[in-house]
Amino acid sequence: MNIIVGISWPFANGELHIGHAASSLPGDIIARYHRQKGNNVILVSGTDCHGTPIEVKALQENRSPKDIVNKCHTSFSKDFKDLGISFDLYNRTDDEYHKKFVQEQFKKYYANNYLYEKEEEQLYCDKCKMFLADRYIIGICPKCGAEIKGDECENCGSLLTIDEVKETKCAICGSKATKRKNKNLYFKLSSFQDEIRNLVNTKKDDWRENAVKFTERYLSEGIPDRCASRVQNYGVQIPIEGYEDKKLYGWFENVWGYVTASKKYAEKNNLNWEEFWKNNYDNMIYLVHAKDNIPFHTVIFPSLLLATKDNYKLPDKIVSDEYITIEGDKLSKSKGNYITIRYLLDNYPVDTIRFFLSINDPEKKDFNFTWEGFINSANGELLGKWGNFVNRTLQFINKSFNGELSNLKIDDNVEEKLKKLYDIVGNDINNGYTRDGIEKIFDYISEANKYFDEKEPWKLAKEDTDKCEVVLYNCCNIIFNINNLLKPYLIDTTKKVEDFLNETNSKWAYQKLSKVKLKSEIGTLFQRYDKKLIEKEKEFLNNN
Repeated sequence: MNIIVGISWPFANGELHIGHAASSLPGDIIARYHRQKGNNVILVSGTDCHGTPIEVKALQENRSPKDIVNKCHTSFSKDFKDLGISFDLYNRTDDEYHKKFVQEQFKKYYANNYLYEKEEEQLYCDKCKMFLADRYIIGICPKCGAEIKGDECENCGSLLTIDEVKETKCAICGSKATKRKNKNLYFKLSSFQDEIRNLVNTKKDDWRENAVKFTERYLSEGIPDRCASRVQNYGVQIPIEGYEDKKLYGWFENVWGYVTASKKYAEKNNLNWEEFWKNNYDNMIYLVHAKDNIPFHTVIFPSLLLATKDNYKLPDKIVSDEYITIEGDKLSKSKGNYITIRYLLDNYPVDTIRFFLSINDPEKKDFNFTWEGFINSANGELLGKWGNFVNRTLQFINKSFNGELSNLKIDDNVEEKLKKLYDIVGNDINNGYTRDGIEKIFDYISEANKYFDEKEPWKLAKEDTDKCEVVLYNCCNIIFNINNLLKPYLIDTTKKVEDFLNETNSKWAYQKLSKVKLKSEIGTLFQRYDKKLIEKEKEFLNNN
């Protein structure tokens, strides 16, 4: 089977934070799982390079937009790589390959009559002397009265047209927005209302619940046409006569990055990209992102694919996280309440980070990140359960049996449970519920520790060495297979465990250990953290 996994493209404005890490990790876990299954996987994302914030920042810093983007793309690439996100291609939307492909699609829309010209009054800032992009307009939501930025209300979830927003101001300088006439091209998004409704109805069991509910809400409100052009210096040129002074609106071109990145990768690796993206092939498409990106992946992107009339397959799995809060407060870069991926990576092992964010992934409700939870989880679950089981078993074999076992008799009950666990966890990951998967693995690790305690190998070593070897062999078999199940989640310590055992398994399938001949030195997998670190981290967060 051919698998596309697309992780949402972070905007080139600042640093990647813990929210980006949490919403991206499920995509990497899914991709790693499918590779173990033997499927053909293309995992893609990239830097979203175009938008008014970049141009404003460039003006403020007396730099070019390209410089701003280059700096962000370099840091994003390193952060994702160090976090272990196994991209086949991490691209960027100012890539010429991407721009050319998007322009070709735009011409198709124009030829298929999905674009129309509209002269309208557009919000303008007299002080900044510029038309205001949606994200640089602040105002009041007409439906709930909350203050909003742009055309989407985070408070009530409404997707608005900018004309509906009340009391509009320029978010850059705070001046009251005025109106000036401007000519734009609009995309007939409303034409796809019925097809999007059918998509949601057929995919209800394959999408996260929040994606289904949000999309149904947009449909009930009626999908509005959306402006596809904008006045901007740095962006994708509109290839239509009369619009040489305009660029493509970001929402129109950035979602195409999933296709352009995977197409570019496929062509470089002698693969047929259409076998991943078109109908009538054995393929599956995952789109992985945070809650605020739902409409772009369930309404806009499918509509853009349909409008080409090029037989594109629509997304199979929408893996959309809820939000992350930090120490009880909303994650906010402007207020300083955020933790960068780089800070975590510079101070903690990658598997400690991946484990905590995976087992607390906000699949169904918001998750509150606390330093107390992070440190206690590392000490209690990762070290106390898994690290402890591996260490106590392997150290005991080295000490009592010189690292080798000869009685390799499997317990049928242990073997059967491990085989079932591959199916159960694999089903969870396949369906995008990566948190459920790792929770079930750690439930079994608790059982494994109980098995060790009840069998009391330290007594058997003195009373019945054959029985002791059988118990320890089963424990090693558990370690070998649980470690394999953990490979999509933990990328560093899983290699160490296989090194300890001197045996590997590259497939998502139960494999019985053919021998037990351990490495002479069994190191620790995880470190224990002093509880005093909790207060130090909280103090650093508050003063940062």
